[in-house]
Amino acid sequence: MRISPVRWLIAGVSLALFLLVFYLSGWVGPTESLDIRMLTSLRTDGNPALLWIVSVPWLILCSIVVIAIGIRRGRAMDGLRAFALLALCNVLGQLLKKVVLHRDSIVLMVDNTYPSGHMIAFASVALALRIVLPRRMRRAFTVIAAIVLCLVAFELVYYGWHRPSDVIGSLLLVTAVGVLGGGSRGSEDDDRPEPVLPPGA
Repeated sequence: MRISPVRWLIAGVSLALFLLVFYLSGWVGPTESLDIRMLTSLRTDGNPALLWIVSVPWLILCSIVVIAIGIRRGRAMDGLRAFALLALCNVLGQLLKKVVLHRDSIVLMVDNTYPSGHMIAFASVALALRIVLPRRMRRAFTVIAAIVLCLVAFELVYYGWHRPSDVIGSLLLVTAVGVLGGGSRGSEDDDRPEPVLPPGA
């Protein structure tokens, strides 16, 4: 698959912003303080409605569904591409937060690591589903996915699971991977007009 210069540019900017947000949230006093202040001012106790869903079995189930949709629509390669991007986002996110990027965590209920694995999980599943869904469904799905991602982002900060910077970094990472992997174009079978059949055919 040929990657256009525009895609390289978007991915490059996303990755640059990803690193910039990490730097600002952990190594620059004023922005780090603002990041922490936003988290601590919103944080409350309670049971998040969406965050508890994320788990390894849930990601495996989502992967199976994505591949199955691709196969069902006769677009098995799209299903495999969507699965590969979903897996890459989550593996890369875990490596970055646990091995590569080290930042002081805030001692609350959990470690506030960069990037947020929960946000990556939701965003990567949304990306994968958008690839395998028919074109006629993508616009409505994108709106629904955006609403869900906003709710997830709110819960992550509201319940003290992550700083705002963790959430932003996760979305930037998934954006970069998705753009380079062709996730923004989805499957292309619906882009071709259906043949016009003569009457009685």
